[in-house]
Amino acid sequence: MNWLRRYPKKLFWRLYYVCLAVSLILDFYWLYMHIFHYHFAFQYIPQFFALLGLFGCMMLILVAKGMGLFIVVDEDYYQKREEGSN
Repeated sequence: MNWLRRYPKKLFWRLYYVCLAVSLILDFYWLYMHIFHYHFAFQYIPQFFALLGLFGCMMLILVAKGMGLFIVVDEDYYQKREEGSN
C-alpha cells in the first residue's frame, strides 16, 4: 500500500482509462446487439450521444466563460460603493 501513497495519480489515471475502455466496449456491444428505433438518421452514428454530451458541455463552459467577462466586478466593488454612499 505504500506505492499508493507515492503514486495516487498514476493509479487513478489507469482506472480512468480502464473505465473508459470498458464503457466504449459496452457501448459498441449495446449498439450492435440491440435493435434501436430512432427517429432521425444522425442518431445511428456510433457514439453520437457521447459526442453530443461532450460538445454540449464544451459549449456550456464557453458560454459561462463569456458571461464571466461581463459579470465580473472589481475586488473592492462593495468598498467603493459604501464609500460613495457616505
